[in-house]
Amino acid sequence: MSLPANPGEPVPEVRVATGYLTTLMFNAPLERDSLEADRTRFRWMDAGERTLILEPAAELGSGERLVVKVRFRDKALPAQAVLALVAHPTEVDGTVEVDRRANTSEALLAALAQKSAELEELKVRCEGGGPAGLVLSGWLPEGRMLPIVLTMTVPSDISGLEVNRVVGYVGTFSELVVVGLRNLPGQKPWRLGQTRITGSGGSPVKVLSGQMKPAELAPGEEGVVAVEAKPPWGFSQSFSVELMDVSGQRRIFLHLMKE
Repeated sequence: MSLPANPGEPVPEVRVATGYLTTLMFNAPLERDSLEADRTRFRWMDAGERTLILEPAAELGSGERLVVKVRFRDKALPAQAVLALVAHPTEVDGTVEVDRRANTSEALLAALAQKSAELEELKVRCEGGGPAGLVLSGWLPEGRMLPIVLTMTVPSDISGLEVNRVVGYVGTFSELVVVGLRNLPGQKPWRLGQTRITGSGGSPVKVLSGQMKPAELAPGEEGVVAVEAKPPWGFSQSFSVELMDVSGQRRIFLHLMKE
């Protein structure tokens, strides 16, 4: 019996019966303490260096499957064996040799695909993190961390956008500029692309992140943009913020100063 390289493949089945011992012999050392199974369903269960001996306490019902999992001691792939114990009307597996097929190309590709999926999930979970995420999530309540009110000068050409408020927050390790935007009716949807901050002397300020909620503004829809920047630059002097959509065609320049 060979273990599948891909978790999506069918789980191998082993035929067992009460009154009979089934011995599984693996070609790789087992991590004995990692054995997972419903022990109340077994009269005998013993994990050795490379063997697993089983006997069910009662006959399994028709179509019933008892899943047994055990990890291998080394770091090769697949990392564990997953087997399904089933009943058969006339046959029992007394001794089964289990071939791990360690580190085959299929196993490595399956592990890579799993890690890639985990990474994408982690990216999604982290997108709302950081100080900007606190503002956009509503976790930062009004009055708990006093905002810095900023006066703004808005140019005549604002690319079909309307700015209704701009505030700043000073943190220990970074500072935030929060801009309330509205995509005017009749305009195309607007999605945040690049963000830039320029100090009073014309020198660029390092932007750590730029996030918007919702991710896209439909015509007539309002949203909030939070731009996190690296200190020191402060709000004591005038500065400018540039917000550009993903196409690079619709952008807005805001000249700001602390009230």
